[in-house]
Amino acid sequence: MLDLTGLRLTAEYQPLLNPHTKEIFGYEALSRFYNLDGLAIAPNIVFEELHSHQKLLTSVEIAAKSFQITHAPLEGKLFVNIDPHAIEFNSEKMLALLQERQDLYVEIIENTCINDAHLAASFIEQLVHSKIPVGLDDIGAPHSMLSVDLMSKVSCLKFDKYWLKTAQQPEYLHLISALISFARKTNKLTVLEGIETEEHLLFAQDVGVDLVQGFLFKPKFIQVQESVTLSPELLVVDNP
Repeated sequence: MLDLTGLRLTAEYQPLLNPHTKEIFGYEALSRFYNLDGLAIAPNIVFEELHSHQKLLTSVEIAAKSFQITHAPLEGKLFVNIDPHAIEFNSEKMLALLQERQDLYVEIIENTCINDAHLAASFIEQLVHSKIPVGLDDIGAPHSMLSVDLMSKVSCLKFDKYWLKTAQQPEYLHLISALISFARKTNKLTVLEGIETEEHLLFAQDVGVDLVQGFLFKPKFIQVQESVTLSPELLVVDNP
């Protein structure tokens, strides 16, 4: 297993913008990790390792969300990603942390099996009960399931960049158009991820999503200079 002790945790904030006006609506907070030599370690590597150690996953997620909320831009909404597996051992502490910022959306990862969908639905219910807006992430990604139940409960639909690869296929175009229409009629925010070119942006404008994000807007990314070391004390998990 990856040795987390000594890793440095920091954050990057990527803007979500109106596709027509380029006005910034808010920022998505993303975890960044560096080893003792200052080399970046991909976040997916860290969190994939943590999935077999759920209490440790919980402690790292709480440390990451605390850092992200503390260092986030004050203007606009703040979007944070949470894996539902990370709250199984201490949902109360996580919910209390998330309520520290009023204009916050929690993005739930759309996962690959029905058990994950049930877990996500349970977490969404806790968030809704706590009056925390919820977004469903990675909709349409090749590895994900499309849960109608989850889509009905959330207040934001985030479409995976895979839709950009299928933009010329009529079936996919009809499907994303129908999902956007559903979102509009049920007062849900829509976001298209993975915007890297002006052509991608034009597609987003044409299908009518509310917001876009991606590397086309990299000059607007915010990198936090501060970091925190994942010490043994920080990684202690309290019992729920």
